[in-house]
Amino acid sequence: MLFRSGEVSIEFQSAEAVEKAGIDIAPVWRTAMTEDIGASGEVMFDSTLVARLSPRASGTAWWVAKTAGDTVRAGETLALIDAADVGKAKAEFQQALVQARLKRQALANLGTAQGVVPARQRREAEAALRETETRLLAAEQALTNLGIPARATEFDNLTLEQVVRRMRTLGVNDLPGTTESGNFTANLLPARSPIEGVVLTSDVVAGEVVDAGKVLFVVVDPRRLSLTLHIGLDSIVKVKMGQPVEFRPDGTSDLFKGQVTWVGTAADETTRTIPVRVELANEAGKLRASTLGKGRILLRTDPKATVVPREAVRMFRGVPVVFARHPDYLKSDGPKSFEARPVRVGATDNQNAEILSGLRTGEVVATKGAEVLLDNLSRVAPK
Repeated sequence: MLFRSGEVSIEFQSAEAVEKAGIDIAPVWRTAMTEDIGASGEVMFDSTLVARLSPRASGTAWWVAKTAGDTVRAGETLALIDAADVGKAKAEFQQALVQARLKRQALANLGTAQGVVPARQRREAEAALRETETRLLAAEQALTNLGIPARATEFDNLTLEQVVRRMRTLGVNDLPGTTESGNFTANLLPARSPIEGVVLTSDVVAGEVVDAGKVLFVVVDPRRLSLTLHIGLDSIVKVKMGQPVEFRPDGTSDLFKGQVTWVGTAADETTRTIPVRVELANEAGKLRASTLGKGRILLRTDPKATVVPREAVRMFRGVPVVFARHPDYLKSDGPKSFEARPVRVGATDNQNAEILSGLRTGEVVATKGAEVLLDNLSRVAPK
């Protein structure tokens, strides 16, 4: 049975006896306290800000512009691949484009001779045009699948000679030094970065034969990183989306701030902890991926919390207790005693413990030497 507040007091013969027992004291006071959950964590690149660049067709690296450590813009070309499939797709598009023009003109000519041309011949011309336009749409899609968008309508007002020149540089005409009359192959396939960031790895050199799907570059945006904290099952119920988080990497005094963006739905099979993901801003670039450290999820902050030194709180029969000095202790004839008080503990840090109930500001509690009082309490407290 748990004793009630005021039920048990530990009495001494004199103040000298208290001092001889090695008991120190401290007042109950108010200060700011934050309740948090501490956990170890690891920083990684945000998976939504990582791009792995692979060519969509096999070929030979014709030009490589970037290497590891270089910064890139979104849409910037990192390399050009000489791929025969690109030249083939361009040729099919160009052929379908020319055939569509011819079929369209042939149908228009039949229209001017209305009443003279048999209806069957007109239907055949219309069918031939639809067939050619279908081929043209397929050729458009083939180029788009290679990462070279092309629209037939963009070529409507160009002469055949202009079409040939433009097709030659299609997909690379935005690169410095390239013109429609440039002296290079029409097979070039650009490898462009979809995001702004830094080249993390580069695995290609000019002249190297590369296969479709091979990762040539990994580009990351280090301005926002992802922290994974490993939270115990006893604390995970307190974790909510959007809660503020502070993280300090091992070996540094830097403090990074973020917020909870995801709470895991399953425990790790080995550690039995729940992963919690935190988004960290890293505009200054001080934080590095694969960094380990300590994080804390901030649950609640009280600017005027009632606190005592952490060593003043002891556990008795599974309940936290504090030994409060009798209010008349300093009087010459006052009781030299300490009352065992069950308390409800809130936030704690390395030095202090927040007391949610059981103590009042201004009271005095035992700190160092409180174990002596705890031993006595074990003997005199009711069972």
